[in-house]
Amino acid sequence: MRPEFDETEARRLVTKQVEALTGTVAREGDDLFNLGLTSANAAQLSTWIEATFGVPMTMRIVFESPEIRLLVAAIAQSPGGGTRN
Repeated sequence: MRPEFDETEARRLVTKQVEALTGTVAREGDDLFNLGLTSANAAQLSTWIEATFGVPMTMRIVFESPEIRLLVAAIAQSPGGGTRN
């Protein structure tokens, strides 16, 4: 993860992006697909994560980590990831 992001900021940004894609309020433990995230939105989300955080993010990871907290953990664990404390 780029050094300007810590875990709290990553969570806030991912939440905001999910809400923009689904048009609904998202909480950390919500299943994103139950909120209305589609396959097309998942592709947009993975591309956005790569561009924003500078880490590789596949659609598979999004589908296997369908909660904000899980996505933030995947971002932190990605090559070049890691979060500031």
